[in-house]
This record gives sequence, C-alpha cells and structure tokens, in this order.
Amino acid sequence: MEIPLPAGSLSTPEAVSIVEMLPRDGFQRLDRFVPTEKKVELINQLSQTGVDEIEFTSFTHPKAVPTLKDADAVAQQIDRNPDVCYRALVPNLRGMERAVEAEVDKVNALVTVSETYSQNNQRMSTDEIVAGIHDIVELAHDHDILVEAGMGTSFYCPYEGRIPMEQTLAVVDGVVAAGVDEVTLATTMGLANPLQIAETFTAVFERYPDLDVGLHLHDTNGMSLANTLTAMQCGVDRFDSSVCGLGGGVVLPDGMGGVGNTPTEDLVHMLTAMGIAVTADFDRVEETAHIVKDELDLGPTSHVLMGGTPERVLEHVRADKEGSQ
Repeated sequence: MEIPLPAGSLSTPEAVSIVEMLPRDGFQRLDRFVPTEKKVELINQLSQTGVDEIEFTSFTHPKAVPTLKDADAVAQQIDRNPDVCYRALVPNLRGMERAVEAEVDKVNALVTVSETYSQNNQRMSTDEIVAGIHDIVELAHDHDILVEAGMGTSFYCPYEGRIPMEQTLAVVDGVVAAGVDEVTLATTMGLANPLQIAETFTAVFERYPDLDVGLHLHDTNGMSLANTLTAMQCGVDRFDSSVCGLGGGVVLPDGMGGVGNTPTEDLVHMLTAMGIAVTADFDRVEETAHIVKDELDLGPTSHVLMGGTPERVLEHVRADKEGSQ
C-alpha cells in the first residue's frame, strides 16, 4: 500500500510521547536481580530526563518474575516527578489491586494476541485474559487510574510465527469493548516491518479513528526506527522504548535472549533531529544511558552510545585533523 505524503515533507505528528520501559521490560529480562535501592536510583534518574511516562515495575507474582519481586517496595520509595506518569504492568485483577495500593497513575493491562504465548505466559486463553480486563478497568476507574491495554505479540509470536492481522484486530475490539483508555500494539519479537505497521495501524484507525493507540518497540530485525516513522505517518504519537535497549519477554524460547527494546536514546535522537517535539531532553537521556550502561555493565548497546550522532562523529573528525597537524 502507498502512504500519501505532502510534497517535500513527511506526514508526522507535531509532538510525540515517550514511554520509558527500562524499569519493567528491561529489569525483568536481566538474569540477575537489581537491588531495590539501585532500581529506585535509576528510576529517579529517568524521572529527570523529561520522558512522559515510566513503566516502573510489574505487579506480577514474584515466582513468575523474580527480578521484579520488590515491586511494592519500589513503588513506595521512588521520587515521583509531577510531570511524569507512573504506570505499572498488571496481568490480572490481583495485580490491579496491588497497583491501587501503590497509587499508580496508569496500568498496563497485559493481553497477548497469540494463544500459545497467552497460555505460556498467563496460563489462560486470550479470550479469558480479555474478559478479565473488564474487572481491571472497573477497579482502575473507581480509583481514577487510567488503563492501557498492552497487546503483546500483535505482529509475531515466537511459537506461532506471524499473527494474522484480523486476529490482532479482534483483540483490539475486545479491549475497546472492555473500556480501556489506550491501546498499545507491541512488536514483541521485533520482527515487524514497515508495511505490516502501515497495514495494521491503518486498519485500527479506520475502525477507531479517535482511539489513543501507541506502539511498543523491539528491534530484533533492525527496523524499529523505520517502523516508528511509518507508524507516525499513520497517526501514532506514543512510543514505548527502553534506555540502552534493554528488554524482552519472560517466556521466550531458549536462545532468544537478545530481543531487546528500541533504545530510548536512539528514538529521542531521531525525533529531535527531525524537529518533532518531545518533552524528553536528548542530553539528559544520553547521560542516563551512559549511567545505566555503566551501572549494569552492559557495554555500548545503541547507536548513540557508540557515538552515532553528528556531534560525536564531527568531534572525531576534528580530533583526527588536529592530531595530524
């Protein structure tokens, strides 16, 4: 399909919202437990970068995600910036009850489109999970908490392969009927391509032109920034990313540990260079990425951390010239 563009420019939103996923998606994928005080320190650092939202933990059973077993303590100890929306993942009603106690601003009500992944991750069918979202929405709205339906495996599943678009749209129908405030389609495997993104979001907006729809980014195939650009052309203006690209599912097959998120520093760098308004400050995001890289001993995990900005490249060029004189 062709995406119509204005002459001489790209059709993109004037402003884009960034949701930082490191404290949940990133920490859950680590093979080691990050101490609570370190989690709190890094979340507080992220809170000063200007990102719009931070998904700071998951209220999942500790046995399911032991790296986030301190969710309640983290919620109590972080310093909350009034300009930041603090949200948490909730897989079920019990998780929602804990989120209420933690006084979150928003929850990510998890649902996975793939039946196989749903059974492996939550021991329920997709229909059963969608049915449970009704109760989550009711309790959340009773406490003035927003609900986002985070739709995992919206494009690919590690067990089933490519997900038919109509299957994804059916889940969108279900969560909208449940009364969620937002919907976010997730490229859980990081295998989506720009054409799939365009086809799917075009179909979603045709059904629900006023729906607040976001994109949760992973970058296995190296196309996530291209997918971002395509999604923006379709009208999407909210994106999930993770500093240093750290992230991934907890029930992936063996050997698939490298399904990282799109690095927030790379995303903010691109948006800023394009002149698209973001509240996230690139310099602060870059600084935080270096801190996270060092604190977690990650090495360079993004183009920004490897010096892939005009400023860094030109600095090297100037240094080489001066050195040769």
